[in-house]
Amino acid sequence: MRRILFLLCCFMLSGELLSQNAAWMSSLDDTTLVCRVSIPGTHDSGTSGVRFPLRHYACTQMMDLSEQWDAGIRFFDLRPKLIDGRLMIYHGPASCHLSFDEALQIIRQKLELHPTEFCIIMTNSAGGGQTAVDMTMDIINSLFPSGMLASFTARMTVADMRGHVLFIHRNSPSSGMDYPGTVAAGWPGNGSSHQARMVSDTGNSAGLWSQDFFTDGGRGNYLDSKWDMFTGMVRAFASAPEGVWCINHLSGYTGSGISTNINRNARVSNARLLEYLDNHKKPVGIVPMDFPQQELIDAIIFLNTFAAE
Repeated sequence: MRRILFLLCCFMLSGELLSQNAAWMSSLDDTTLVCRVSIPGTHDSGTSGVRFPLRHYACTQMMDLSEQWDAGIRFFDLRPKLIDGRLMIYHGPASCHLSFDEALQIIRQKLELHPTEFCIIMTNSAGGGQTAVDMTMDIINSLFPSGMLASFTARMTVADMRGHVLFIHRNSPSSGMDYPGTVAAGWPGNGSSHQARMVSDTGNSAGLWSQDFFTDGGRGNYLDSKWDMFTGMVRAFASAPEGVWCINHLSGYTGSGISTNINRNARVSNARLLEYLDNHKKPVGIVPMDFPQQELIDAIIFLNTFAAE
């Protein structure tokens, strides 16, 4: 009944809700571990700007970064590629017509406007080798004052993170280079693992449970296999040891090239998750999604009310 009343308010007060979602973390208990906060995220967050003819192949989001923040998204997946001396956001071969600098500035401005909030940004180089990876670190350090960059620990709390951004990098910078946030070591690639770790340049680390089964290459019933892997991670994380982090992708695709079917997969998976959350009251960690609708974002945020009870 409580969930039903909440969703009715979502529909009746959609404009007010959108404004509230721009600062939804204000209601979180300061003592809650960040790794136990249920955080809605987007996969390939910068792709709303992909243009024809690659839009069908590479676009995974209709909302731009500012709209995602206002809707309640707090995990952003950014993939910079070195093009003519500048880092641009790409998804595979497709330009998102957005620079890495511009993407970070949008998120920084949102964070400055809403100091009760925090966010997590994952970087994953889309091309340019080690030069691009190291440049990524330099740009982050130049655009964010040190006071906004979170110092990572496994058991960091909401109070530690308010007004901060935590960076998680899929690529390791050059040896000896200081980097903001953590590196995700042992990421499973196209699969699932409880063996990855988050490691900071100061030596702090934490277990990372990650699921990113993004395609089966058309060899089977991908959506059912993906759903089983996703829900298996949800069930496991519900009783995970304290200090373990979880990034559990709902996103994925089938086919290839112009036959890639991201939209249909998202519709099916997003609907499944929305129904599943009707009877789920445990943290789900970070959930990156393709084309998440407002109702699903709200449902993930709503899970945090149970943690406060």
